[in-house]
Amino acid sequence: MKKTRNVILAAFFLFSGTVAVSAQKEVKIQSPDKQLSALVSVTPEGRLSYSIYSKNVQVLAPSPLGLIVDSIDLGNKSKITSKTLYRSIDETYTTVGNHPLVRNRANEADIAVEASGKAYKLIVRVYNDGVAIRYTLPKGAKYINGEMTAWNLPAKTGKVAWSGFSQSYEALSYVTKLDSIPTDKTIMGPITFEVGGCYLSVSEADCETFSDLAFVRKGHLLKADFPFAKKGWEIKSRPDNGPLVLNGTYLNQSVSPWRTTIVTRNMTDLVNSDLLMNLCPAPANGMDFSWVQPGRCLWQWWSVGSPRYDDQKNWYDAAAKLKWEYYLVDDGWRNWRKEDKDQWALLAEVIAYGKTVGVKSIVWVDSKEMREGDKRRTYLEKVKALGADGIKIDFIPDATSDIMQWYMATAQDCAELKLLLNFHGSVKPTGLRRTYPMDITREAVRGNEYHMTRYRRVAPFEQDVCLPFTRYMAGAADFTPVILDPKQLTSKKYTWAHEFSQAIVYLSPITHFTDQYKFYLESPMLDLFREIPTVWDETLVLPCTSMGEVVAFARRKGDRWWIGVMNGGTEREVKINLNFLKKSTKATLIYDDKASNTSIDRQEKTVSPKDVLTISLVPGGGFAARL
Repeated sequence: MKKTRNVILAAFFLFSGTVAVSAQKEVKIQSPDKQLSALVSVTPEGRLSYSIYSKNVQVLAPSPLGLIVDSIDLGNKSKITSKTLYRSIDETYTTVGNHPLVRNRANEADIAVEASGKAYKLIVRVYNDGVAIRYTLPKGAKYINGEMTAWNLPAKTGKVAWSGFSQSYEALSYVTKLDSIPTDKTIMGPITFEVGGCYLSVSEADCETFSDLAFVRKGHLLKADFPFAKKGWEIKSRPDNGPLVLNGTYLNQSVSPWRTTIVTRNMTDLVNSDLLMNLCPAPANGMDFSWVQPGRCLWQWWSVGSPRYDDQKNWYDAAAKLKWEYYLVDDGWRNWRKEDKDQWALLAEVIAYGKTVGVKSIVWVDSKEMREGDKRRTYLEKVKALGADGIKIDFIPDATSDIMQWYMATAQDCAELKLLLNFHGSVKPTGLRRTYPMDITREAVRGNEYHMTRYRRVAPFEQDVCLPFTRYMAGAADFTPVILDPKQLTSKKYTWAHEFSQAIVYLSPITHFTDQYKFYLESPMLDLFREIPTVWDETLVLPCTSMGEVVAFARRKGDRWWIGVMNGGTEREVKINLNFLKKSTKATLIYDDKASNTSIDRQEKTVSPKDVLTISLVPGGGFAARL
């Protein structure tokens, strides 16, 4: 949020040492710690490609590059035309999420390329934990037809975490072998896989004006795909969408989004990677985001349906009893009427009541009410004038180039009006929470709305243990965690310990807890609900974690640690070594109750850094702790 240091060495220089190996054929860019490198090369046939090495071991095989602009494949029949220009980046800034302080340190190369008479630059940035590539658009470019960029997974690739196709990223996630991923069908990112002792996760960053990037598998290749723009799109600015502060440029050049590959040697570094945010612009000069405050949020649509005006005080009072910061007035308020008062007057009343009990308000809206710039600004100003602190915008159209620019303009409006922003029915994030910290969470996830009796929806156990390596690799998600209602936990017997762990494992700086408030207020975990943070000072992925099987996170806020463990569909035993503690401490341990999935075995004891907890987990079981 607050920028603490900004040292970007933007001046270019010609490099004549060993990093540039034969300037006309290949260029090697190393990370600041020299442990990771990207090699850009041109094949004898003229195909531009890249590969990635970790400690000199190839973890991504030579993979094709190329943007298709005005029907010309810029990666085909290409040549590197001049010596490469380099810059280094080193800055720090603060954020809210897995940890508070971010180091943005990388080496970047501008590689001049020509293909079929079109000149452009391939920009490559290499971090200690990943590689990113983007293209400048040739002068006079008018149309994006598609993209040839791909990720060539090595033959020894292990598990792959991926998601099915969904307009709003609400399909199931899976962890399979590579050859179990459907071929020639769109799948959604991020996609995470194991290879050569490393974890790699591929996605995109800083998507401002391009259509959303997805993937298609062809053999060992994961190829770029634009499911919402099969025939491409025209390159043009759209001022009718409002203030386009972010307009698809970098260093005064029109560019594609970054094509990203996180590369780490352990899961803790994988989950803590800030690569996508680091690739996005800092907030504009003069923008103040000190007002952005994370917290817990109560909402009612999932548990009881549309909010009733005469019931709203009960929900605000419950949020206050839980010591939670926010309440969401969800879909249904626009139908309120009472005597001579319309929905806006009644909404103003409930927001005002929330303030009297110390609870802030977030208001739901259908995006169709605010697609045009002027109408959107007027609507948001009206919501702000009523005293609301945030907006939840739902039912957003396909993520075309036009709509991605609408996202940018909407974010700018909310930043200027100091409204927290939660996109629902939306596209995945691409790191732009760095630019707009009030874009604090968004859906684009198959969350607990897909486990509810009134729609006969049942979520498989495996979903919860895949998501940390698919959707959550793109950033915070509004999963709406923690179902406690026993009626909702009969068809699939998720345990209360598993459900509570969702709020620890799944990052959302404003966390909307899904269930009816009575289940929290009457819970044997009430004190934990009143204390649980939504942002963290430190995050560890514990060694028992295995993608698609079981996940275990330890997160610290201040001097307290919280542990969340969620099991998939197979019974197992896991061990939790408490060696991350600095000293002995009092602990609240939440085990599954062997007699019922809707009760807990709560234990209070003192634990030390030498202790190892042994936990038996049933399918859908879990464990939680406050230390």
